[in-house]
Amino acid sequence: MQGFSEFFQKIVTLLGTVKSGNNTWQLFVSLAILILGFLSLELLWRHFSKLIQAKLKKKSGKVWLPYLSGFLPALRLAAAGLLLRATEIPLVIPPKLLVLLHGLESFLFAVASILFIFHLLRFFDLLPRSLQNKVLKPFLKRIRGVLRLTAVFVAVIVFLYTQQDLFPWLWKSSWWRYLMLVLIYAVIYIGWKFLTIFLSTMTIVLGDSEEKARLRILFKASLWPVRLLLLAIGIYATQEIFQLPAVADQIMEIATNIVGTLVVILFLYQMLDLVEYELTKFVGREDNEFDLNFVQMVRIVSKVLVILFGSIYLLKAATGKPMTTLLAGLGIGGLAVALAAQDTLKNLFGSFMIMMDKPFKVGDRVIAEGFDGYVEEIGFRSTRLRTFPGHLVSVPNEKMAGVSIENVGRRPSIRRYTNITITYDTPVEKVERAVSIIKEILKDHEGMHPDYPPQVYFNEFNDASLNIAMFYWFHPPDYWEAMRFSEEVNLKIMRAFEAEGIEFAFPTTTTYLAQDDRRPLHITVSNPEDMKRERQDNEC
Repeated sequence: MQGFSEFFQKIVTLLGTVKSGNNTWQLFVSLAILILGFLSLELLWRHFSKLIQAKLKKKSGKVWLPYLSGFLPALRLAAAGLLLRATEIPLVIPPKLLVLLHGLESFLFAVASILFIFHLLRFFDLLPRSLQNKVLKPFLKRIRGVLRLTAVFVAVIVFLYTQQDLFPWLWKSSWWRYLMLVLIYAVIYIGWKFLTIFLSTMTIVLGDSEEKARLRILFKASLWPVRLLLLAIGIYATQEIFQLPAVADQIMEIATNIVGTLVVILFLYQMLDLVEYELTKFVGREDNEFDLNFVQMVRIVSKVLVILFGSIYLLKAATGKPMTTLLAGLGIGGLAVALAAQDTLKNLFGSFMIMMDKPFKVGDRVIAEGFDGYVEEIGFRSTRLRTFPGHLVSVPNEKMAGVSIENVGRRPSIRRYTNITITYDTPVEKVERAVSIIKEILKDHEGMHPDYPPQVYFNEFNDASLNIAMFYWFHPPDYWEAMRFSEEVNLKIMRAFEAEGIEFAFPTTTTYLAQDDRRPLHITVSNPEDMKRERQDNEC
């Protein structure tokens, strides 16, 4: 970083020399040329663009007319270079700064020439169809690629040759260094093309077969990391072959570190697809308790971690600062973010706890936070329940991870416990018969598990009835099937009790009147006609 500071300090010093070595009117004239020139160029390019668009809308132009607008970016860059050269005329510029300005202008001309040639090659599309059919399209595409590469190569060579004062160190090296560099870049380019074609072809050849899915994902994940690795090799080779100045050498080293770090980060990021594939296969097995929400959680968290740590290493590669310094600075920023988003983080950690502990899964019926319903989705922030009235309730995962959850959906069976009451005047024999009837109805009933046989007991003397307790368990725990079976049991009990003359009890009260001395009170109710006849007999 010290080399950069020294370089920019030199630039500032040179600009200060320009200011002190010229009069005010010279600076104003140069600035006016620059501003008015760019405004004129902008107006001119907009005018040409409108003319071309108007011609295209009228559909009165030639076939090649739409291609003319593609030359405008190249012409604008070339005009900008000429305009910068015009701004030098009124000024007295130090030689070192003049070299930098000429280098910038030459760079604009070089880029403009590359864009011009690239767009000129698009005119191959205007060749007659018959000629295009004779010349294979892949061959024509390769010709374009070779011409573009040649244009870039020639533009770079011309730029470097015309800027010997800007890059003096390039011309101090031996010719064999240039030859070696050209050979290395040729090998890298061939390797780039070969590996790209090989990996792309293998990815297509493997297809969608399940057996070769891992190889397909691996080849696909390796495509861009391999390209960046070849680029890093090229930058490193340039740095080692040439004796670069301190600033250029530092730039090359930083570029190599950044590209190398990007290779590792991008490869790890792409390999997360393989991890997702393996987790998806694991979740698809019948002997696991995880679902696709777990896979999604792992995928997103893994990508966030790769990007986070990758960004830290990119900062280290770009700045050269120790990891401890970067972690300390990021720790303070992370603390501020954590305090600002603590509720979100609580819900995120709650999601982790739910995924790991698995108190419920999608489709289970649960009772939590006073809500009874089926789990529709387990998100990163909340869990969504569909209640029986049809309402969708979102409960934050922070609460779902910290409250008692009754998972009704995981019960092994549906237990029914009910009391059947009969009247107090039922004889003992009929009470016993009532218990026997219920046991016969429930014997080997539908949905019975051998470990959970039904239970029937005469267990209580209620205030207004004799109580028979009935227990049975229905398997599997299908609620509506259990309701249907309960209805059948109830109807069978009613029919059997009616046939046996056993009456169901309902709330009644019996009142006993007593006088004293062991309650000798007797009350007789007679017919009024009998009372009148008895009175007449007494009078006679």
